[in-house]
Amino acid sequence: MKSNGGVLSAEEVVHQPISTVLSGPAAGALGAALIARRAGFDRVLTLDGGGTSTDVSVVLGGEPGLTTEGSIGRFPSKIPMIDIVTVGAGGGSVAWISPENTLKVGPRSAGADPGPLCYGTGGTEPTVTDAHLVLGRIPPHLLGGRIPLDAAAAREGIAKIGGQLGLGVEQAAAGILEISAWNQANALRQVTVQRGLDVRDFHMAAFGGSGALLLCRLIDILGLAGVIVPRDPGNVSAFGLLTVDVRNDYVRTAVSPHADLDLDRVAAIYAELTGQAARALDAEGFDRAVQRHDRSADLRYAGQAYEVRVPLPDGPVDRALTERVAAAFHDAHRGMYGYDFRDDPAQHVEWVNLRVSGVGPIRRPEPVREPPGDGDPSRARTGTRRVYFGAGAGADATGIDTPVYLRPHLAPGDRVPGPAVIEEFGSTIPIHPGFTAVVDRFGNVLVAPGDRPAAPTGQESRP
Repeated sequence: MKSNGGVLSAEEVVHQPISTVLSGPAAGALGAALIARRAGFDRVLTLDGGGTSTDVSVVLGGEPGLTTEGSIGRFPSKIPMIDIVTVGAGGGSVAWISPENTLKVGPRSAGADPGPLCYGTGGTEPTVTDAHLVLGRIPPHLLGGRIPLDAAAAREGIAKIGGQLGLGVEQAAAGILEISAWNQANALRQVTVQRGLDVRDFHMAAFGGSGALLLCRLIDILGLAGVIVPRDPGNVSAFGLLTVDVRNDYVRTAVSPHADLDLDRVAAIYAELTGQAARALDAEGFDRAVQRHDRSADLRYAGQAYEVRVPLPDGPVDRALTERVAAAFHDAHRGMYGYDFRDDPAQHVEWVNLRVSGVGPIRRPEPVREPPGDGDPSRARTGTRRVYFGAGAGADATGIDTPVYLRPHLAPGDRVPGPAVIEEFGSTIPIHPGFTAVVDRFGNVLVAPGDRPAAPTGQESRP
């Protein structure tokens, strides 16, 4: 798996190992994008929640954004990669008290070993997972009962940290989750608001083992239209790996004002990059007849510090084609940021990077449509559990007696109003009061505020 959203052979990767940086999160973003697009959502934020961190990205038109301005920790990276922001907010993120006597969560993680207190494997500090357990948001076990959890140890650890702050156990645990939710929300703002996008225009695809645990709070904080939780959310990254083509990206910087563009030079660069892409796909075993060479260019308005990537149509590089690209840039800029300078002669367009992506297509897995149910989710109900959803949401300070549902027994068309908890082998979805979950025809769970499901923004499409 490559960080640009493609795959390549083991023989080839030894020549470009840097291309695999952040490849795991890239696979998750691609898998979530495909699942959301098939469900009818074309403007999506992806949130991959794990044990140590949360990875977020933006999907526009069914495709995650790419960047060459990424970073790995403090090291900048200029290789093409899916535009992902990572924040230290996972299930193992440690809750701690700062020297100023304020509650902090992360970025340090307890990891899998020793792990959270509730694992009973030597952990000494309370974590986000411990807070979820204390509040009843997750069951007293993981992986369908294979890993029992020590609720008493989690409660004791959070009681200690709450005592330093003058808080009860439930209030301290709720505070830990609130900080974790805001950490995730701030990461989502980095890929939207800070890049000129309105986060309220998006649905969110939440996946990973812990990705769905805070989705209702994120809807509240960010004003999201709703959230889609795929089937088997812990496997979405693995699914994404099975859905991507072989892909090699080639880029050449060639900064030039649009009006002064040297068409012969641009054509020569594209020809050279296309040749490189074709030879790489030859080596991967793809016949020239099935290869695809996608041309694109990064454009900006003069003085801007960021570019917008637009496709370059097939055909000779002449003035008519470059004018079409400039028009597409104006349209894309307006679509992303809400404005353009198409009619302002003082604002000049600049070409920055010329790109060719060599694609060797694969056959993607077909979606599985599940038969509709009878509309009665009680068949999936397994009992009740005391769950604390926050101040003012329960009958008393310890929470509400909340129905619990087993996700594999829910069927398309089932509607589950909050408060509720939906459990499956590798993940849990707490549905807060005032929210509703609906199962769609692919088995995805759609969560939205009120009593209506999240409505698709586009038509179901198949790649």
